[in-house]
Amino acid sequence: MIGATFAGVMTTVGYVLIAILALMFMVVIHEFGHYLSGKLLGFKINEFAIGFGPALFKKRSKKTGELFSIRILPLGGYCQFEDEEDDSTSPTAFNNQAPWKRLIVLFSGAFFNFVSGLVIITLFFTFYGQLLPSVANVYEDSANQTILQEGDVFLRVDGKQMNVLLAEDVSAAFSNAGETMDVDVLREGERVHLALQRADYVLGTYDNEGNFVPELDTNGNPITKYGFGFTSALSAVKLDFFSALGRSFSFMFFLVYKIVLILWMLLTGKMGMENAGGPITTISVISEASKSGFAMLSYVVCLISANLAVMNLLPIPALDGSRMVFCIIEWIRKKPINKKIEAVIHMVGFVLIFGFAIFADVFHWIKS
Repeated sequence: MIGATFAGVMTTVGYVLIAILALMFMVVIHEFGHYLSGKLLGFKINEFAIGFGPALFKKRSKKTGELFSIRILPLGGYCQFEDEEDDSTSPTAFNNQAPWKRLIVLFSGAFFNFVSGLVIITLFFTFYGQLLPSVANVYEDSANQTILQEGDVFLRVDGKQMNVLLAEDVSAAFSNAGETMDVDVLREGERVHLALQRADYVLGTYDNEGNFVPELDTNGNPITKYGFGFTSALSAVKLDFFSALGRSFSFMFFLVYKIVLILWMLLTGKMGMENAGGPITTISVISEASKSGFAMLSYVVCLISANLAVMNLLPIPALDGSRMVFCIIEWIRKKPINKKIEAVIHMVGFVLIFGFAIFADVFHWIKS
């Protein structure tokens, strides 16, 4: 019994470690975006760090003088540019570079998260498959009985690429259609274009012999509905690499839209705070995903990577989006805002973000 408990604890610790490593991967990708763009644009970089706190490993480049370090707290990282927060006369210092260069460097972190998400989701669609609605059942008297076939997978609906993040995305795609619906389906490996018609149909199921059995109401009469006459089910559909690559762009933009929509719903109170979470909640979600295998872990990492990109571009003090706003203001004014004032604003923002992250984790834990 003790051995089984210990094994269970060690297994849980293993999943948590995987989650921390996955989160670190996303942070390192983000900071590497800043690092690479800074190097290409001539910024002097003092240190590239993985983690926070005391250093476990340090190595300084003899050629550039840059310090590469791995630090004890694996919940972040940073790319420290020369005199990023202070005044300096050095032409390679962060604040002495042209505003457009700083904008590129600040944007590159989120951009690299987005690109990494594209790569991950492309591989996911190729080796595991994209979750798409397929035809599970066509009702016997449906207007589309001779058009649709069981197993047809919906790729496009009324000219829009079919993407699914939540179950409601499927019903929304079909319910928003008019009297007719143009769809592209994948049928036995071939892409087929179909025109579907909305009409009355009788609900029912098929018995073991393939006979249609209508569903009856309390009076014994067949239940009639108005629609396209089929039921759908989600299926993981493997795609060839180039199809997966093409569809990954649409999926990532769809994902960004959903993240922005959820943020707006949280701000307006249309969605409860129990749906938000800080780093502990994020690690918990990744840990749970890792229990389902590498495919689901990679899928969740893609979702969180896109979320990291969107969050960092928000104009909230201490985040890249806010720093970009200050750069744009400087570009327009032709002179920078007082650096001490900007530093205070970012510090206040950091404290508020840190406090909100703790509150979100605690609130999420209480409600769960």
